[in-house]
Amino acid sequence: DVTGTQTVTVSDVDGSLSVGALARTLAARMALPDNVPWALRDDRTSVYLDDLRPVGEQIANEASVTLTPKTHLG
Repeated sequence: DVTGTQTVTVSDVDGSLSVGALARTLAARMALPDNVPWALRDDRTSVYLDDLRPVGEQIANEASVTLTPKTHLG
């Protein structure tokens, strides 16, 4: 997670799964609140992944991502 207090290694991710669905699944697996919108950020590029696109189109195998709550500013 974004605080660095929890880490999880996941090897069974279906590349066709949307990033949004994966973020929700990871949050549940880490026992994080389910009433928070979660996002994934690629640790190599610092780019936030597009929630609607498949994860396999956005990151490669062995990628490291950070699960972070979405912030809506403005």
